[in-house]
Amino acid sequence: MNERINLHGTLAVVRPDLENDPVRQQGEIGIITYADEVNNEVYVIFDNGKEGTYKGEALLQFKTPDEVAASPVDNAREMELKDYKDVYKIGLLLDAGRSTDLMRAMEIARDNPAIWRDVFVTVGERIEHRQNKLVAR
Repeated sequence: MNERINLHGTLAVVRPDLENDPVRQQGEIGIITYADEVNNEVYVIFDNGKEGTYKGEALLQFKTPDEVAASPVDNAREMELKDYKDVYKIGLLLDAGRSTDLMRAMEIARDNPAIWRDVFVTVGERIEHRQNKLVAR
């Protein structure tokens, strides 16, 4: 069953460390236009007009705002001060929820690989989580 996932219109960043990107958009932020969960293919369009098809593991999205907000509290002792401030700032921007805030939060996170584990999840993980929920029903 080729079911459309509710990722349409959400922001994603192409992993800056992605080695093989035929569209050459590593580190760029785009908007997901379609996600094919059967084939694990995600279609993304970028501001410069380029379009690309990626595997879910090549794209990063934010965890839920609650998970991001909990991260500085849970990992405060392990984080550098700059990382702590970045995660906290991202949490505030996600709470505000305006499109400009979301884009700014994505830029901050993209530029600090030390906090990726605290704020990002791959689109592939999100698809897998959704599939597991559907199977559990």
